[in-house]
Amino acid sequence: MEPGIRALLSNRSVWFVVLLAMAGLYGIFAFDIFRDETSSVTDRKLRIELDEFLLFASALILLLFSYGLNQHRARGRERDRRIAAERSARDLGYHDALTGMPNRRAFDEALAKLSPSGLHAVLMLDLNGFKAINDTHGHGMGDALLRVVADRIAGAVREGDTAARLGGDEFAVITPGLANPEIVKLIAGRLAESIARPVFVEGRTLHVGTGIGIALSRAEKLTPVELTRRADLALYAAKRSEGVSFRLYGPELEG
Repeated sequence: MEPGIRALLSNRSVWFVVLLAMAGLYGIFAFDIFRDETSSVTDRKLRIELDEFLLFASALILLLFSYGLNQHRARGRERDRRIAAERSARDLGYHDALTGMPNRRAFDEALAKLSPSGLHAVLMLDLNGFKAINDTHGHGMGDALLRVVADRIAGAVREGDTAARLGGDEFAVITPGLANPEIVKLIAGRLAESIARPVFVEGRTLHVGTGIGIALSRAEKLTPVELTRRADLALYAAKRSEGVSFRLYGPELEG
């Protein structure tokens, strides 16, 4: 038996409508609603009066219409629930569970969608002093600190930029469509300043800093892998340099 027919036969509402229709037909045969005194009793019992049939048919049509409307609404609600569940699952796949920021998967896809023309930049961020706080005060406080830092990073970038948490205390930002290289330096300075502000968690004052590595696409058609590699090299150079919050990639960093 076809699955659709099986589902129809197992639907209690369908059987209810069928039984109601049978009861209505029986009522038409058993009772004469619009009595015709000119007809014999036998004639009234055996003949379905046209007016009675029309009344029953109208009631049945209204009942079927109501049933169909309810089924349509139920299917709509089920479709909406399914779409919401799929959207929620997709969001979970592209967002970091702790901070709600885009995750590495979302970052990689945004990077792959960058236009080959134009000036773009990738910024890699790594927190300074986070491990000591996490080890001293516990993971709960470390997680609370990461959420605050994530909010500050999101607030320091431009609309249209992608700020993501790659894992641990590592973050990244993609800044597409830059008018000139100086803009990304302003963004990096804003990020460093925002992250360096004291963080108040559970009555404690915490301090972290950040190192930022920047790679520019310039006129070169760099692959996403090469862009992130250059940004990582610049990040390592920034973290090795005393008092330097960000570093721009240059050929001198190779080797």
